[in-house]
Amino acid sequence: MKYRIFVLFVVILMYEFSCSPSQPQLAVKKIVFAEELLASGDTASSLLHLDSISLLYPEAYTEVRNALQISNRIYISKLMKQRENLASIILIIDSLIKEFNPQKGEFDRYTSYINKLNSGDMTWSRSFVQAYLNEKGELSLVSNYYGSQWLNHTYLKVECDGAVVETDSVPHDHVDNFHSEFNGSKWEKVTYRGTLADAVIGLITTNYDKKLKCFFQGKASYPILLEESDKKAIMAACNLATTLKTKTALEKNISVLEKKIKSEEQ
Repeated sequence: MKYRIFVLFVVILMYEFSCSPSQPQLAVKKIVFAEELLASGDTASSLLHLDSISLLYPEAYTEVRNALQISNRIYISKLMKQRENLASIILIIDSLIKEFNPQKGEFDRYTSYINKLNSGDMTWSRSFVQAYLNEKGELSLVSNYYGSQWLNHTYLKVECDGAVVETDSVPHDHVDNFHSEFNGSKWEKVTYRGTLADAVIGLITTNYDKKLKCFFQGKASYPILLEESDKKAIMAACNLATTLKTKTALEKNISVLEKKIKSEEQ
């Protein structure tokens, strides 16, 4: 009796397994669903389903290969688009960078770019504000003071239409707070970095066509109006920084996509 029950149980199990969909059948359904997602524009979800087939249904050899071919076509299409975008960005950078002079000291890790409007012989003998950047697209803001008396300023404040934005304070003994003296004239150059400096640059660039009052803040306050040439130089620095960051992002995306394209023999 027990033997008969055991045989009956085995027969039922065999029947159930014979009626269950096979791995190739399940893989085909998943491929069809992935293609529907792709047709609807949901490329990301489509790729998730296609890339999971080899893990879920390793015995569906033909379907795994088909899924790989489809996903490769998607990745190759994305890769070609990213390469086209990179080529376009490089052309823009080549055009913008003509307005800058590259500088790299012996101990500098990255090349810096200074706008030619801020590189002339007369720039050192006036008070002005500038922005420069490095090859990674990282911006810095600089306040240059020139006068007969030491101002000893440590931060910069910019006002426009009631809006006031300040940089962080750079101590007198910091490497980014530089002092020099020539023929009795005093020169101070303070470099600001980080989110507060970015906020000041943002206020300048978004109010490019307005009068911008800058205050060199120390023991006393020294106000100047930002000159048109300096506003133009700061705007150009921002544009170049944006394109350099875009170039870096595209290069990373291209590297990732190249690694996602797999050989059918794998």
